[in-house]
Amino acid sequence: MHKLFPSQSENEKIYLVVREHWVYFALKAAIWLFFLGLYIAVRIFGPAYFPLVFEDTAGQIIALVLDVYLLILILTIFMLWVLYYLNMQIITAVRIVDVDQVGLFSHTASELHIEKIEDVTSEVNGIIGTVFNYGNVYIQTAGATEHFEFTNVPNPALIQKMVHDLYEKIRTQSSQEGMKSLPPLKNHIPS
Repeated sequence: MHKLFPSQSENEKIYLVVREHWVYFALKAAIWLFFLGLYIAVRIFGPAYFPLVFEDTAGQIIALVLDVYLLILILTIFMLWVLYYLNMQIITAVRIVDVDQVGLFSHTASELHIEKIEDVTSEVNGIIGTVFNYGNVYIQTAGATEHFEFTNVPNPALIQKMVHDLYEKIRTQSSQEGMKSLPPLKNHIPS
């Protein structure tokens, strides 16, 4: 079985894996496309409109700068995809795991056991968030980590409901187990 996070147990049921909404990624990609368009425009129209600049040594330097710029663009789209794909929140039957990929070689994984949850809040802001149904989910806890944030995730109300339902399920199970562990009551009738 493939593990999504290091401490995942063999039979731990995963209910949901959440990443940023695709619209949020598309907005970043649109900005990247703008800078790619600048590169293409300079490559195509630069020599036609400024032929003296693109000749001799200056032309070689500009070509080198444009090649470095293209390499940076390729690295940037790669980084955008890696950060989108590796930043995730995982909701299992017993815990919530937040994996934050900070860079190519740095990530943080935080865990929150569902029974420690105190409050779950979802929010959707703005026209784009409302139309495409994405927003934030905040999970308050009494543990060392004050809260978990799921930012720009799809269906925040659904995620809120799922976490709340899992909390209620675990709370109900633990209260039933607590009742089972009590010694049976004997019917004492005073004489």
